[in-house]
Amino acid sequence: MNSLQTWTTFFGWMTVVNIGIYLIIVVAITAMRDFAYRMNARIFGVSEDEVAKLTLRYVANYKLLLTVFCLAPWLALKLMT
Repeated sequence: MNSLQTWTTFFGWMTVVNIGIYLIIVVAITAMRDFAYRMNARIFGVSEDEVAKLTLRYVANYKLLLTVFCLAPWLALKLMT
């Protein structure tokens, strides 16, 4: 499990899975924006504008974490091999 090829494969598949999850989230939010904002505003007791801001922050943070913890290590390992 300690070979560079194994770690490269691991981070590559982890990146693919997380990009898939990210795309599902973005499509779901885009397709059901009004329903999702209205429902979350009712559940958490905040305004729909606040839900929109929090959703954007969530998606941006997910993309940042995906880049830092999945894509960057995979690229670094690819450059090493």
